[in-house]
Amino acid sequence: MRRLFLSGAVVLFCGCHIADVPPETSQLAVWQQEALERNLDGECAVALQNLARSAARRSHRQDLSDVARFVRENNSDDSAELVRKLLWESVEYCNVQFVRDPALLIRRFRRSEINCRTALLIAERQYLDQIIWKTPAQKVRDRELRSELSSLCGGLPAGDLARIKLVMPDAPLPELPAGLTSPVTEDPAEALQFAAVIYKLPDEIRRQKMADANFYPDCLLNEVIHMAASYALHISFNRLRAAREQALAEPVAENIRRFRQWYFRVQMDIDRLPVIRGEAGDRQFLNSMLLLQDGF
Repeated sequence: MRRLFLSGAVVLFCGCHIADVPPETSQLAVWQQEALERNLDGECAVALQNLARSAARRSHRQDLSDVARFVRENNSDDSAELVRKLLWESVEYCNVQFVRDPALLIRRFRRSEINCRTALLIAERQYLDQIIWKTPAQKVRDRELRSELSSLCGGLPAGDLARIKLVMPDAPLPELPAGLTSPVTEDPAEALQFAAVIYKLPDEIRRQKMADANFYPDCLLNEVIHMAASYALHISFNRLRAAREQALAEPVAENIRRFRQWYFRVQMDIDRLPVIRGEAGDRQFLNSMLLLQDGF
């Protein structure tokens, strides 16, 4: 155990390359750290450039009605993941619209996203490695995964991949933060209403808020993150519970892979929650914008 701790510390704090790490320390966190060191700065820069261009053109996802229709007609893992993606995109868009230094949040969000992506890719590789006779589509995906992992964290030698121990369905589920209120809704597309509020916020209202001496952008952003996370966790945690029940009842590789997918997504959603919420005025402002928006 002492050897494991010291080896991990060398990688995390001294910047040694992953290839120099002894095989027994090749665990998920080490590979996630390698992915962060290789990709975090570049992905943050690209994200900021894209968001700045979208904000300048005012062309960022103005209409989500088609997406809402798709989500209502396809209540699946893919549609649930699409809603989560749009929720977190809207938060990043709000960030560049209001906050003086948007890079801080973008960096925090990209860190959690890279950690999640690394875990998901490794889980998928482990799943495909168990299939001896792969279909043509699985063979194509296997090649894609090898390329994606090589780009993300330098590749995963087969032996190291097998040594990475990922969460199993009988493990305890992540704990939701105290005081987090999940939306009670039967509409799988309701969360898109909140994302649309951020995307379609009129310039005039934004200018009025920014000119208000009593307006604190960081407080509004914290409340936006909190509300987005409430919706995202409502989606991802329900999917995780269902996936866990299915995997425990039938512990085949496909069900375990699905459980892991939602487990790591829940972890990302929790990681993005702000330490504190916004103020009552921020909640009132966002609720007013929701009431003013036409439904879809």
